[in-house]
Amino acid sequence: MEKNTIRSKPLTQFPGVLQSPQTNLHKACDLLQGTILSIEKMRDGYDEHVSAIGLCHKWGISTTKSTTRKIYSKKYCGEIQGDKRLDVPEEKFRIAIFYPLIDTALFQLCNRFKGLHSVSRNFEFLLPQNIVTMKESEIDKSCYDFISFYNNDVTSDLIRQLISLKEFIKNTKIQTIQELTSIIIEYDLSSLYSEILTASIIYLSLPVTVATAEKSFSKLKLLKNYLRNSISQDRLIGISILKKVKDKRTRY
Repeated sequence: MEKNTIRSKPLTQFPGVLQSPQTNLHKACDLLQGTILSIEKMRDGYDEHVSAIGLCHKWGISTTKSTTRKIYSKKYCGEIQGDKRLDVPEEKFRIAIFYPLIDTALFQLCNRFKGLHSVSRNFEFLLPQNIVTMKESEIDKSCYDFISFYNNDVTSDLIRQLISLKEFIKNTKIQTIQELTSIIIEYDLSSLYSEILTASIIYLSLPVTVATAEKSFSKLKLLKNYLRNSISQDRLIGISILKKVKDKRTRY
């Protein structure tokens, strides 16, 4: 059977998963890395994933080749020969359309989420599996780096609490920082592990994406038009809230 579409669609469910309330920073980073690897594999396996002729038929593009012979100017010594592969329709699709699209997607994924990966690395020492497997020297280094960054929120007592917590969770099945926070609150251990609880709350309060803020600006663009050019700030905020509530009630 002829291949007429791109088989792998690694970005199909990507935005919805990132905006899910159950998604955390580490899960988002793993998902991003998997998506990048999938796109790189798609780029390397062009012939396995894409049939240019099938896509041309689907998009209504003619695939008939020109019968007229192209006239090329005479090349002299030292001149660079042009890329004649662009005269072949399938090669032109690969070079002029497919590769630029894939490379743009890869660049945006790698460049836009650098900050997300950086923040995720700062909190890796809080993952329960890392707490259990890390040595005390590694815990000290990770904690000092974290404390130097969040010096207004966390104290050096975090090191002692993590070493103590290591023995407590060694035989448990805790996998995520959210589960660790729930255990500390549920068993009323917040006084013993106050610094760990503070660091965990900071981690859980960090948003994975800014989709909510972007939606707010999208609504603002619809509300603040030339007819409402002199509207006050309080009235504009009130109208924005009413618009969001109306959209949620319509959706659910």
